[in-house]
Amino acid sequence: MKKIIGYLVLIIINYLFISLVVFTFSLISLKKGKVYDLLWIKYVQKNLYSKTGFRNVFQHSTNDCVEFDKDLIYVPKTGLCNFSNAEFQTKLNFDKYRRLNLVDDKIKKNDELIAVLGDSIAMGWGVENNETFSYNLQKLTGKKVINQGVSSYGTIREIKKLKNSKYYNQVKTIIIQYHLNDFGENIHMNPEKIYTKKDFYDYFNSYKNDSRSFVILLKFYKKTLRLLFSHLNDLLFPEKNKIEWDFRKDLKELERIISKNFSGEDKKIIVFTTVEPWEKFNYDKSKNFENFDLLEIQFKDSHKFIIDDHPNKIGHEFISQKIYEFLNT
Repeated sequence: MKKIIGYLVLIIINYLFISLVVFTFSLISLKKGKVYDLLWIKYVQKNLYSKTGFRNVFQHSTNDCVEFDKDLIYVPKTGLCNFSNAEFQTKLNFDKYRRLNLVDDKIKKNDELIAVLGDSIAMGWGVENNETFSYNLQKLTGKKVINQGVSSYGTIREIKKLKNSKYYNQVKTIIIQYHLNDFGENIHMNPEKIYTKKDFYDYFNSYKNDSRSFVILLKFYKKTLRLLFSHLNDLLFPEKNKIEWDFRKDLKELERIISKNFSGEDKKIIVFTTVEPWEKFNYDKSKNFENFDLLEIQFKDSHKFIIDDHPNKIGHEFISQKIYEFLNT
């Protein structure tokens, strides 16, 4: 019995040591901008990146990518914004109304436009101006596509931004990229509210960088001890471990907001959402919506960055292809 206990103690000590090595390597590598698509290391880096402040967030960026707006709290600054994280270094260019592609941005008065609304996915977090799904869709359709996506916007602000755009009357098709985290804004935000600079500064400074906190790092070391087993479980039993979301409440709010803003207008509206490999959305998939069509786009790991959950260049190409196919059917 003592021999068995001795072996168990030895195994635990070795596992604690190996976990410390993995955690330390993951932490130092991430600080140097190196990420690895390796089991355990990948998931340790992903947790550190997303939950401790290693991630540079567009709307809280110290590079001053956004500025105050009384109707929308903040909007992207006109001009160039350098935005980078461990897996990308990008240049984003905006005018007053949209993200530019810097290839073919000129719009004529008689052009019928496709408008893309959404948050950071639609904006093109992590990809260059000419790599967004908006620009890829423009190449596929031969029609002008204006990219009005802004990181962290919910549907309320997305529609408000569109309606304030000088291009609104030219827009014939509206594509709304929806994310589950839009729900909070959609049920709580007053679309008529006028914001102050204090609201903007409070929001801008609300993001905390905890990457230097010993207590937080100790917490994530303890989490490292569990990560290997939890993700091995996910790999071995992917269907069993899928997270299921009740998407009906999201769709109910979308119906309300879209009906309120576009009922009676001659505009085709498509709402799409990206579904991760580990997710499942529960709702009546045979239901037809009065004012919009719904498209689910099933993502694969290859469509995203390694530790950043946003779509990479391949992911944006995939989204544009799926939307193009949907438009043609």
